[in-house]
Amino acid sequence: FWLKPFRHRLAHVVTQSSGKHFPTMKGYWEPHTSSIDFCEENYRFTPYVAELLNSITSLPIVAVGIWAWVLTPPVFRSRLRFVLCWMAFLSVGLGSAAFHATLRRPTQALDEVPMVLANLVFVFCLNNPKEEWTVRLALLLGLAGALLVVVYVVYEFYAVFVVMYGAVVVYLCTHSAVVAFSGTHGPNAPVIRWLWKAGVGTYALAFSLWVTDNLACSQLGVGHLHIAWHGLSCAGTMLFVLLLVAITADKDGVVVARRLHCGVMPRLVVAISGSAEAKKAS
Repeated sequence: FWLKPFRHRLAHVVTQSSGKHFPTMKGYWEPHTSSIDFCEENYRFTPYVAELLNSITSLPIVAVGIWAWVLTPPVFRSRLRFVLCWMAFLSVGLGSAAFHATLRRPTQALDEVPMVLANLVFVFCLNNPKEEWTVRLALLLGLAGALLVVVYVVYEFYAVFVVMYGAVVVYLCTHSAVVAFSGTHGPNAPVIRWLWKAGVGTYALAFSLWVTDNLACSQLGVGHLHIAWHGLSCAGTMLFVLLLVAITADKDGVVVARRLHCGVMPRLVVAISGSAEAKKAS
């Protein structure tokens, strides 16, 4: 309730901060009901898609999720936690495409809610609880996710999403740094540390472009920084999921190595399996 006095003010500030100075044509989805409008000129190419380039560049996120899941070592590929991690790419990619195509509030939720919930799955994987705590942590994160969705629905402005999403991202980066550089001393340590540096570094660059796209659009007149955000944030998140796989492998006694599939797609392969299950699966 304490946010109510600031609700409309923040909505106005956040939405208008990306104010476009481009001329726009009348579009099929107008009037728009989303709480944010990005820098790409609306309906530039067709009256049926609000932000065509932003929408199209959301779809490769889906392909990356499927491809990365297929390339995951078999011993980890079938684990529900990692299935959910990679399937999150599908929901976010499709939701993002729908959001940029329509700039409507329901499709905005299809883009942003999966991003928040996917982060909670990452939190579960990062903590990798012991068997007796698995169900408890899953229930706790499930309740947290439900609460975040309720808050998101009640307070319909972009700042709520930014705070919810950003807070969990900061936790993930901080906790994973502790694990990578202080809590890991096994044979997977070099892989884990490389993935942390590459993943967090790539995502930080993506975030800087996202901030620029939101806050300096009218000053810079650059309408396509959000495309770079899609590509770099997808790459950074993919590397972070590989980091979660490597951390889990380290705890399971499975030695993994980095490889490039077709010279472009980072992947992990099992180098030495420390358990009969891992050997059989690999």
